[in-house]
Amino acid sequence: MTIKNTVLEQLKENKPSLGGWVMTGSVACAEIMARAGFDWVCVDAEHSPVNDETVQNMFIAIERHGAEPFVRIPKNDEVVFKKYLDMGAKGIIVPMVNSAEEVERAIAFASYSPQGIRSFALPRANGYGAFAGDYYKNANENLFIGIMIEHARALENLDEIFSNKRIDAVFIGPYDLSGSMNIPGEFDHREFKQALNLIHSRAKELDITLGIHEIHPTPEKIQAYIKDGYRFIACGIDTLFVREMSEKLVSVKK
Repeated sequence: MTIKNTVLEQLKENKPSLGGWVMTGSVACAEIMARAGFDWVCVDAEHSPVNDETVQNMFIAIERHGAEPFVRIPKNDEVVFKKYLDMGAKGIIVPMVNSAEEVERAIAFASYSPQGIRSFALPRANGYGAFAGDYYKNANENLFIGIMIEHARALENLDEIFSNKRIDAVFIGPYDLSGSMNIPGEFDHREFKQALNLIHSRAKELDITLGIHEIHPTPEKIQAYIKDGYRFIACGIDTLFVREMSEKLVSVKK
């Protein structure tokens, strides 16, 4: 019953993988993004008020339309990992990773023995026990683990962080990274560009898949990222899609 993770397959073939990002906690928004054709849709459980039951319903809606259900967990914590994995997450994005030790913790929490310490249960992820044996055997290799580089402290430890080959992608969080540098949202600032170039060069040197969250995407921006070597790209946020289009339309009154 274990189905291959299509995002992992794409990245192994060096193909770009594009994702949607949901902060509203709306099952409908998750379903719309999956139906639109994103390869994965990430439920933001760090910066949204979404509850656990709704997250699971969002995963179901995402899977129904052929995308992989991902989640950005609120923190690098054992109980948090197993909760979302048991719900059926096929990808985990770990926030604010600043050291090799934090990478090792995340991998341990996400993995069954002998690679890790994830506990065994009979949840939705394995059909409530219907295909538990197969799931336990294959879950580790079918789980995407992405770590977020979003603080200046991480820049001092990139080689150690990137040395762990169990990482499937490093994912740049531009707002938090720029904020930690005291230039929040100033993506054209010289120091921020230098930080991006450092991450990019070290990821390329150490053969790590590079990802980024483009908050205000356009087809041209996404194509430029792909040309520049990025392969794991989050495209916008549902809240911004609604807000920005709404503001654009009502601007005709001004």
